Amino acid sequence: MQEAIFLRTFWDFDSREPDVDVPFEKGDLLMATQDVKVRKAYRQGELLFVPLDTEEMETLNPKNASYPRWKKLQTNVLREGEATGHKHEVVAERAGMATLLAPAGQLIQGLANMDFVGNEDRMLVADEPVEVVHPEHKPIRLPIGVFLVVVQREYDEVKARRIMD
Repeated sequence: MQEAIFLRTFWDFDSREPDVDVPFEKGDLLMATQDVKVRKAYRQGELLFVPLDTEEMETLNPKNASYPRWKKLQTNVLREGEATGHKHEVVAERAGMATLLAPAGQLIQGLANMDFVGNEDRMLVADEPVEVVHPEHKPIRLPIGVFLVVVQREYDEVKARRIMD
């Protein structure tokens, strides 16, 4: 079962439409009637681990696709640091309980409000809780599930580039 955090949104009546009829004075805060689901993601250095639900997995890897969008990797290394050579590695208690996948093609359409999935991004399928270790970062423990592992990007006035470890 996936964990979710719910946030309540607040509206500032200074920005409301003039014809909205509510029993509050200007400047008061009103709690919204709708909860907004917020995803719990994990981060280690430049890697962001985004848990995927069934609908998102179908978006990234449709069952009726004419070609495979992901290929299975024969390694437990998510990413190797460019500067130091240190590795982000997935450690499972039992062999075969964690699978890493890489995009089979150049670009895969990402999730809503996300960039395309690039060739350095990964998908992690954890059939048991796993740890991700790196010598320069605190280990993180991920629950059972499927995660999109995104190499975070930084932007400047000219272009976007991957963050280097």
